[in-house]
Amino acid sequence: MASRRRMLLKVIILGDSGVGKTSLMNQYVNRKFNNQYKATIGADFLTKEIQFEDRLFTLQIWDTAGQERFQSLGVAFYRGADCCVLVYDVNVAKSFDDLNNWREEFLIQATPSDPENFPFVVLGNKVDLDGGNSRVVRCLIVLHSFT
Repeated sequence: MASRRRMLLKVIILGDSGVGKTSLMNQYVNRKFNNQYKATIGADFLTKEIQFEDRLFTLQIWDTAGQERFQSLGVAFYRGADCCVLVYDVNVAKSFDDLNNWREEFLIQATPSDPENFPFVVLGNKVDLDGGNSRVVRCLIVLHSFT
């Protein structure tokens, strides 16, 4: 039997305050949802192991504060990231409009070796609110295509 190879991947979650970054992380890792909103102070992280083909991956998922006053902490938290998840609230157009600023700030502070090909994932959150009646962002325009 072939031995499993283990790999650590650091994933950063970014987006405006209140878009649901913490809820997404907790739902993905713990399969739990908490209705009580509590702003993240600085950053927090959870880990999750997943298997893909013959490899075992440990995802270190960093949930960062969306408030501007904590953005100066970015350098320490972003360094060594393997992927960045940009989250917006489909019911708040500004949170979608701010995604490019989050992306640019991440690239400045993380200084990845190949910024043109760094993997970003964009997630629209809160599609379940109000039966979709409050939704203002209806479609996603691709900012960058990945090959």
